[in-house]
Amino acid sequence: MTRKEIIIASILLVFLGAGMHFVHHAPFFNHFLGYIFPIAESVMAHMKMVFYPMLLLAIYLIITRRDIKELGAPILGSLAVMPCIIVAFFSYWIFVRHEIMAVDLVIYVLAIVGAILLANRWRKSKYVCDHWPLWIAVAIVVMVVTGFLSYHSPDWIIFADMG
Repeated sequence: MTRKEIIIASILLVFLGAGMHFVHHAPFFNHFLGYIFPIAESVMAHMKMVFYPMLLLAIYLIITRRDIKELGAPILGSLAVMPCIIVAFFSYWIFVRHEIMAVDLVIYVLAIVGAILLANRWRKSKYVCDHWPLWIAVAIVVMVVTGFLSYHSPDWIIFADMG
């Protein structure tokens, strides 16, 4: 991706992911949409807000580059920043014991930008490109697991409503 594409993708994905956060307040929201969109103010919700926009980026790259091998890098980039999201949220939460929207937003923006930059770097990896069927399987597993955990989450702090 060119520098211009990275900047545009970063801006679009930040807004797309942030918009995902508010879908559960919409009158048309239903149980099925909760498998994709966040349903609570939790760390897990923020991880979904990174994964699904990055999945859309992968689909965009596949279509525009006409190459299925473009799938892996965005998926891997989103998975790489998920532990960082957990660490960042709980690093400040330990001290203040509540959510601070400005800090949450900064963490989210950094996660999206980081995922895009990692994806751009890994797009050149022969391993990532050649194992595109693996990334399809990984994406399906992540969608099923995050969807299931949206409604059937264990009593862990990562799934707790922090709002």
